[in-house]
Amino acid sequence: MTSVRRPANVEVIAKIETLFENIADSLLRGEELSIPLRHKKFQSASLDGADAELSTEFTKVSFPAKTPREAWRFTVLIRILELMHEALCDNVVVSKRNIYYKDPALFKTQAVVDRYVDIFAYTFGVQRAALNVTAAAKGLVAGQFTLTSLDGTTVRRGPDLSYLIDDVSEVQTVNFSRVKWILVIEKESTFRTLASSNLHQQSRAGKGIILTAKGYPDISTRAFLRLLSTSHHHRSRPPPIYALADLDPDGIAIMSNYKHGSYTLSHENEQLNVPRIRWLGIKSSDIINETNGKEAKGLLRLSGRDRKKAVKMLENSAVMREGGGEAEWRRELQVMLTLNVKAEIEVLGEREGGVEGWVEEKLLANARGV
Repeated sequence: MTSVRRPANVEVIAKIETLFENIADSLLRGEELSIPLRHKKFQSASLDGADAELSTEFTKVSFPAKTPREAWRFTVLIRILELMHEALCDNVVVSKRNIYYKDPALFKTQAVVDRYVDIFAYTFGVQRAALNVTAAAKGLVAGQFTLTSLDGTTVRRGPDLSYLIDDVSEVQTVNFSRVKWILVIEKESTFRTLASSNLHQQSRAGKGIILTAKGYPDISTRAFLRLLSTSHHHRSRPPPIYALADLDPDGIAIMSNYKHGSYTLSHENEQLNVPRIRWLGIKSSDIINETNGKEAKGLLRLSGRDRKKAVKMLENSAVMREGGGEAEWRRELQVMLTLNVKAEIEVLGEREGGVEGWVEEKLLANARGV
């Protein structure tokens, strides 16, 4: 996949070459070789990127090393820098998976490559796209829209198929003028249920776009949603963006990831966050019978991990702590802990009209301001 070389690419090439020159100079002088890495600095032990700030503090990975593990880390970092430099100079985009398979015996796991690529982006103070490294496409989208790239190339997406969400760093504009709503869905299974029902084409709430990252979102899905949220093709108000997730700590954490960003990518959150995303459901009020207070069928008990995660979110998330900006999320976490229950989206399938009927009614109610 070819790419237009941007100023950020040139900047990263220069930084990598300067680093290699410094290592070569140290080698000639018989000095210790080192690679500086910048660490994240947070105002608190936050779980999200809402209160993150760039740090000027660096640590060094050195060679000769004090331990075999540090020697391995140094070798891994050099190899990743070499492969990124090659991709940048050849002006091609490579995936993290491509990098891993260049030297699997050295890297050992895909997670090692993922971690250090993101650390280098943070260290250099750039978005990962500036490294010419991307993650394999993961997200799915269905709906009608047109993408126009920087070179003028136009790609039209029809409503009848689902498409992988690719890197949109080369996309200049997106046109979706007929769309009345956008729905972000936590689970792939729910996405496919709604896509097969053609809700995004036939809903009484108007035509829509549905998308999923199959759980916690990757950069490409976040970037695509951000692109949709900042589009100015609509003459009046832009279409609302809703989130449909499980009623459990992970479901709320996934919404927070889209809206407020993530800990690991705090240096990119400003370009990826979607502040106007709204929670469609499911909420505690959706699964408790409002007439008699009885619990709906299909409720699950919180696991030990669920409870620990919920407590940690209430204590450490900048937006879910007492006085944070997401009072509803905080309240729902407290309800889960008090009742010791959670619910998956699939519980809606037991209702008349199924998940698609429930979603449509919620879309209509929100459109009416109910």
